[in-house]
Amino acid sequence: MLFEDFYHSLGRRIECELASEYWLWKLVAFSVLVSLFLAFPPYTLLLGHLSEHGMKLDAWVFVQNQSQDLFHPQDMDFDVRRENMIFRWVLPILSFLTGHNIVIIVLLQSVLGVFFIYNVGQWIYTLSKDKITTSLFVISIANIFVCTWTFADIYGYGDGFAFFFLLVALLNRNPAIIFTALQIAFFTDERAVIAGGYLLLFHMLIKAYELKDFRFVTLLKNMLSGNNAWVWLAWVFYFAVRFYVGQKYFPNHSYSTLGTPVLFADAHRYGLGSSLWTAFEGMWLVMGGAILALWLTKRYNLLLVVSVGFVVLIATGIYVHDIDRALSYGFPFLLMAIYVLFQTVSLRSIRLILFFTAVICVIHPMVYYMGYNRILWMEPFPVRVFMLLDYWMGWNFFS
Repeated sequence: MLFEDFYHSLGRRIECELASEYWLWKLVAFSVLVSLFLAFPPYTLLLGHLSEHGMKLDAWVFVQNQSQDLFHPQDMDFDVRRENMIFRWVLPILSFLTGHNIVIIVLLQSVLGVFFIYNVGQWIYTLSKDKITTSLFVISIANIFVCTWTFADIYGYGDGFAFFFLLVALLNRNPAIIFTALQIAFFTDERAVIAGGYLLLFHMLIKAYELKDFRFVTLLKNMLSGNNAWVWLAWVFYFAVRFYVGQKYFPNHSYSTLGTPVLFADAHRYGLGSSLWTAFEGMWLVMGGAILALWLTKRYNLLLVVSVGFVVLIATGIYVHDIDRALSYGFPFLLMAIYVLFQTVSLRSIRLILFFTAVICVIHPMVYYMGYNRILWMEPFPVRVFMLLDYWMGWNFFS
């Protein structure tokens, strides 16, 4: 009974701590603090970039070049990453508006990361009406890559903006907001364009359970109607703008990485297994539970369609160097998975699944794969403090 008593006492403690009116903000604050404590962002690299003689972060350099002339940026051919960034306009626009104040942009991304966690918690509580379930899910998602990277991205990628606005489009019913949010996400990174398809699956799945109609033809119809119609329209607009700009300003542009067998390169393959796990960590339990629930309830058509979407996520993710970033754009699958569990499994079972999910997500080190065989560990705050002390004292424990 020892473990059972601990488990039940933890539930009672959570309910007691979250009894106030602003309980969700309290939960979000706690989750963010835990996330930052366990995986503290590498702000020293940002300080180095901002200093006169420090090491420059090349993505920010190109973002500044874009902000000065969006359609004729300097040094476009200097680096492959810069070549891939010519249609990523959100950060350059923010750079122009802030006078290239990187600190403001990084802070804004972090604020959106906080609201990302809050909106997820709000949605979970709307479904469950249960603070324990909400707490376990929030603490879990706050400690996996999709949230941790939002705070740690000081490199000039801007994925946190794309994650947030994809979530806004996912949870909103206002057509104007959906369309605008998707454009912001799409013009932040092309991975968000692919992630638009996961929004289609999300609304399709929700509609199927609302109508209790899981026929294949109905699923396909749901992918074209309702909120999904605005996803299709957002795609059409994005590609029209991209085609026009490409033909007018970058007629000879090409992606040198397309066609490159990155997937089969040893330096890439060595980090593949790590990235597949660390992108979602304990959340694999939630997705595994949802798959089992769909199978046991004989929702084979729904399982097939969602599985095809997940294969697309894996296939597009493993074809680039920074696999973790690409896979994290599949966070809508986490929301789909928990929704399936709410529709098919008892609250008691969901709490138990999420308990182990939260434990894994919290205790698992924040390790991610940045490509070219670079496995990086985002150190906890105490380690960062010790590294700083080592630098000041000249002990040279860290190179």
